[in-house]
Amino acid sequence: MRSILAYTKFELVQAMRIPMVYVALLFLPSIGMLLFVIPALGDDPAAAVLGTSSMCLFAALIMCSAQYGLGIADARLKPWGGYVRTLPGGAVPKMASMLALSMVLVVSGSLPLIGIAALGTEATISIGQIAAGLLALGVGVIPFGLLMLVIGYAVNPYMVSVVISILPIALAYLGGYFIDPATTTGFIATVAPFTPTRGPAELVWFAIGDYPPNPVSLVTFVFWTAIFGLLALRAYRGDEGKRFR
Repeated sequence: MRSILAYTKFELVQAMRIPMVYVALLFLPSIGMLLFVIPALGDDPAAAVLGTSSMCLFAALIMCSAQYGLGIADARLKPWGGYVRTLPGGAVPKMASMLALSMVLVVSGSLPLIGIAALGTEATISIGQIAAGLLALGVGVIPFGLLMLVIGYAVNPYMVSVVISILPIALAYLGGYFIDPATTTGFIATVAPFTPTRGPAELVWFAIGDYPPNPVSLVTFVFWTAIFGLLALRAYRGDEGKRFR
């Protein structure tokens, strides 16, 4: 536990050194709020709440992509990244600290989007529902963070930027973040329950409203979390073996 706390503090200090990066990462979800949620759903309180939560989930994907996909790839190319890998603790504390930072960043990064919704839409939601939604978002970000750890450690560092520039949008689209969550027909509605992004979304939608989660989505959420966790651990140790043995 001490190792996890120490690594979490280290990750937080590193993240706070360049806070404007995270402001920039919120640009695309904020544009989504202004161009999609407010004009199309702003007059419908329930739809505005669900649309805002979808943009928060999209922001979570983008933040994890930049913080871990791109951040890890950059660290792998620098001497400082190699030095950090020699510190005691091993893979589990390091990965746990990264996931803890993901939760903090995603929850704090959702607050501006909630503010936009409060000012520009008819969304009505209680403080308790907001708290429950942010808690669900913190849990839902775990597979996102693990997936980006896999990409950061397993993909060629020079190719990571290409992968993470496409993957978040593709996963958000396939997960149904850009359509009405109640849609039950069509290609997206068919494939969404089996994607790693749908389970977290349905968890958040359930926490903030009357949306009934699909059991298939929740099962695949657990499945993808376990798979990404194993792959991330293997990728971390595999990269460690390449560089330090």
